[in-house]
Amino acid sequence: MGLGERSRERVRRALADLDDEFGVEWTVEDRWQVDPDDYDRTVERFEAGTVGGAGAWVRNDDGAVLLVQREGYDAWQEPSGKHEPGETLAVTARREVREETGVTVDLGSVGLAQQVEIVDAERDRPPLHGLVLVFHAEYAGGEVRPREGEIAAARWFDERPDELLYDPLSELPIPAD
Repeated sequence: MGLGERSRERVRRALADLDDEFGVEWTVEDRWQVDPDDYDRTVERFEAGTVGGAGAWVRNDDGAVLLVQREGYDAWQEPSGKHEPGETLAVTARREVREETGVTVDLGSVGLAQQVEIVDAERDRPPLHGLVLVFHAEYAGGEVRPREGEIAAARWFDERPDELLYDPLSELPIPAD
């Protein structure tokens, strides 16, 4: 089985396991064209046992959602990051939220599962497949503080910000909508 097929199968198995454990509410598909160096890094990460990344749509007791703005970007998104070898995607989501915002969370269902086909934009190589998850989560503790050197801002929103980093986030609930 080639790299493309193996990565597709890893995503399929991960989604099935996540659906069994947490429930998956919504799945979308996307295609990313990346430069050859990014493609090679993705292959390395896949061979090390990773499948993509995860984060969380964190809500507090008032229903506000915790979003981050990465350095160099104007748009807002959920706190999230890369899956590390040996982690579950749930551990990735909890770790990334804590590292990027200083808060701890209790995870709920998977609100968004983005299946991604990763294509080398310059060379004819087989597409890789990855998975990017956004768990629903409840705030459990900690003080919000953006991670220096990576996160420009982290704050609670009770209304949807004007700019979200990617379109599917607009389907996740913010109380004022």
